[in-house]
Amino acid sequence: MQRKKKITLIVVTGTMGAVLFAALVFLGGICSYHHLWKADSGDWTTDIGDYEEYLGEDGKYKEHLFLYNDIFPDTIPASAKVEEFYYSYDNPENPCYLGCLVYACEEEDYQREYDRLKKIDSSEEYYIHGATKFPYELCAVYADEDYGYVYAMTDPGKNKFIYVELQFCDSFVDVEYGKRIDEKYLPVGFGG
Repeated sequence: MQRKKKITLIVVTGTMGAVLFAALVFLGGICSYHHLWKADSGDWTTDIGDYEEYLGEDGKYKEHLFLYNDIFPDTIPASAKVEEFYYSYDNPENPCYLGCLVYACEEEDYQREYDRLKKIDSSEEYYIHGATKFPYELCAVYADEDYGYVYAMTDPGKNKFIYVELQFCDSFVDVEYGKRIDEKYLPVGFGG
């Protein structure tokens, strides 16, 4: 009888150990997969101190597979009073780049940036995905049905610039851009 109890105890302990080991391996695998997925799927900031790292002259998102982003400035002028900054790269299924920079600046810096933007060779056809107009004066725009928008607008009475990037892959937007970029900066009718 004693021997039967020992064998049962060994079998039960061994089974519990195997189940616990399998659970740890499974959970470890999920955590590792989740960590790798998160590392590969997204990168974002709202810290204006990160601007040049993300969108500066050698920024990691200045140039990517879709529309070149020379509309956003390489540097922000010293006189700029930044009202809003957001930039993200997401890749849940397809790469998406979302960005918004809003600032006002002194007249001299404003005029210099306005002139730079007006020299950009903008897209001629820029009402895509239901857009019918822009909410502010459009300074420069790149638009592509398959890849989205990069544009700059201005509110000249306030010496304000608004830069927006809405880039996606193959006309497929799988991030909720409306939750990240204020509707007042989006083209009227976009996505409708």
